[in-house]
Amino acid sequence: MKILKKIILPLILVIAFLIRFIGLNNTPALNPDEAALGYNAYSLILTGKDEHGASWPLHFKSFGDYKPGGYVYLSIPFIKILGLTPIATRLPNLILSILTVFFVYKLIFLISQNRNLALISAAVLTFSPWHIHFSRGAWESSAALSFIVIGTYFFFKSIKEKFLLNFSLFTLNFVLSLYIYHSARLVAPLLALSLCCLYFKFLIKKLPQIIIPIIFAGIIAAPVLFSFLNNGGTARIGGVGLTADTGPANRSEELLNQHQGVKLINRVIHNKRVLYLISWAQKYSSHFDLNFLGINGDEVPRSKSPEMGQIHLIEIPLLILGIIFILKTKNFSSKSKIFLFLFLFIAPIASSLTFQAPSALRALPMVIPITIFISSGIYYLFILFKNLESKILNLIKILFILTYGYFVAYYFDSYFFHYTKRYPFAWQYQFDQLVPYLETQKHNYQNIYITDKYDQPYILFLFFSQYPPQNIQSQIKLTQPDKYGFSTVLGYDNYHFGKINWDQIPGNSLIIASDEDIPQPPYKTIYFSNNQPAFKIYQK
Repeated sequence: MKILKKIILPLILVIAFLIRFIGLNNTPALNPDEAALGYNAYSLILTGKDEHGASWPLHFKSFGDYKPGGYVYLSIPFIKILGLTPIATRLPNLILSILTVFFVYKLIFLISQNRNLALISAAVLTFSPWHIHFSRGAWESSAALSFIVIGTYFFFKSIKEKFLLNFSLFTLNFVLSLYIYHSARLVAPLLALSLCCLYFKFLIKKLPQIIIPIIFAGIIAAPVLFSFLNNGGTARIGGVGLTADTGPANRSEELLNQHQGVKLINRVIHNKRVLYLISWAQKYSSHFDLNFLGINGDEVPRSKSPEMGQIHLIEIPLLILGIIFILKTKNFSSKSKIFLFLFLFIAPIASSLTFQAPSALRALPMVIPITIFISSGIYYLFILFKNLESKILNLIKILFILTYGYFVAYYFDSYFFHYTKRYPFAWQYQFDQLVPYLETQKHNYQNIYITDKYDQPYILFLFFSQYPPQNIQSQIKLTQPDKYGFSTVLGYDNYHFGKINWDQIPGNSLIIASDEDIPQPPYKTIYFSNNQPAFKIYQK
């Protein structure tokens, strides 16, 4: 029995790894943001500069969205060893996601001293659709979350032993999360502040030991703050922030115009700031909506699986049961209970401040407290049944495992089979076939025109052709930013990206279209896995 208990956690971690690793190179297809992270790491390896020619930046201009550089630097050793491939780009997040599962176990065992509950928490996170989805790709949100979870564990550990060492590791991990993802720059400080407020009396006694880690954390955090303020970070907020949605402002004007004579009271009632506050409240509360959590999930196809919520539907009642258990149990201290609820309420704040909410990507930190509550619900469920006759209890356990297993199987079917057929356009499948083919043909044509029906095609071409970074650094030129702050590249070498206008394309050209109206049949078609045309190739 002791041997069995010792192998449960390693077994959970192996299963977590396999779920997240199998088919990682092509399921799902590499998206432009991942390609940008990988290609810029590749560019740094070869030239010491990013695609735009900036030397070792902390924020990467990329599409004009100024990506935090942490993930790029994490991926450098993997791309250096394995080459510029999807799997090399995704491996840092895969490894960090397994560490997240491990440290959730460590955290729950530390604050509850309940090994069974800790194991259940690790298992629930292992099979979490929300966590699996953002573990299988170069998702900066997932990587940043891992550092937050690790840092949280070391904070609670510092309360119990080796304060200076563990508190230093807490501050270091939280600061590192700031280098990886924009949303972490709000969530991590709020969580850190919550922990420090909850344990203020304890920390004030350790004040002499706190000063050095805090100063060190400030020194480490200063470059990313400086870079954020001076390298497009504020522009990024303007592009995706709440005020990027002009709806509340327009609604304010509409309501004011309905009054014959606009008075001060009318301006107070229909103030656009009030409407933006209402809009924020709606966006924030939408993250706790049953439709988002358990039924349809995120509206963005790249952030969801077909007919799936962010968690398994069976977990909704378990979530509620777990909240009841947490409130009642003595396994957790009152402060750790408060922190779990604060974690849940803080996690979606960054997402709610954008116009695209609810966002499974930006609100990913929610998966940790939700996992803990669900796990507590499972644990509590069997406490309620513990006095039943052993045969009946065993039958209930079997039925529960089978039912839960059904929902897990349903998710795997949705993700690994239907996902690629339902959302191939969103994930931009078949670029890994198109680009190598065009590389063999490019010298036969003066120009190659590629449709802009797909998001940021240029970076996928750079990635899959392993185009020399020193060449693109001198050729790259971004278009004017769109209303969301994004730009793109219209062309490089003899590739041109944009709308396909057949009459304006010169002779001796190769044209790659999507669903545009072309006055002749294609000579070659590349298909999605659902047998719909992905690319139609024409000669002129």
